[in-house]
Order: sequence, then structure tokens, then C-alpha cells
Amino acid sequence: MSQYQIPQAHRDVIAHIQALALTTSTQGSYWIGVDFSGVLLQLNVSVSRCADLHNPAAVSKTYSVYLPPCQRAAPDSLEQLQAIARDLEALLPGLVAA
Repeated sequence: MSQYQIPQAHRDVIAHIQALALTTSTQGSYWIGVDFSGVLLQLNVSVSRCADLHNPAAVSKTYSVYLPPCQRAAPDSLEQLQAIARDLEALLPGLVAA
């Protein structure tokens, strides 16, 4: 593996998060934003309720995870990604986790 290669397990969970973001955002209750920074090796995810679009006081849920091989990556970065996926899965009642 290249010294700049993100581990496959992390890549798989990121792909799952992206798929959940697409599905959730098209259901009409939540908007999910997923942003990957290749410079920082960081994944940022934001969750907003559609009903809060015009409410400036509404607070979105945000997640930020540094990915290996970034020196800032936490030893449990894979578990952090998996927790984000579980949180997104919980927004879709009836979805069976893979």
C-alpha cells in the first residue's frame, strides 16, 4: 500500500456513507452533505433537517474524521466512520444495515 493510500476498510465505509447520504437526502426529511478533502485526508459530514432550512437558529449535526495515513488520524478512525454510517442509517426507518 502506498504511503498516501487510504486503507480499503475506510474507503468501503466512506462509500457506504456516500450512498446513505444520497438515499437520505432524496427522502425529503434530511439533507446530508459529504465532503472529502484530499489535501487534509479528512471526511466531513453534515446532517440538516429539511424543515430547518429557513431557521437560522437550527443546529446541524456535523462529523469530522481524519483518515490514515494522515498523522492527525485517530487510532479509532474506522470506528468513527462506522458510527457515522450507523447514525445515517438511523435516519432511514426500515433500512437494514449491511
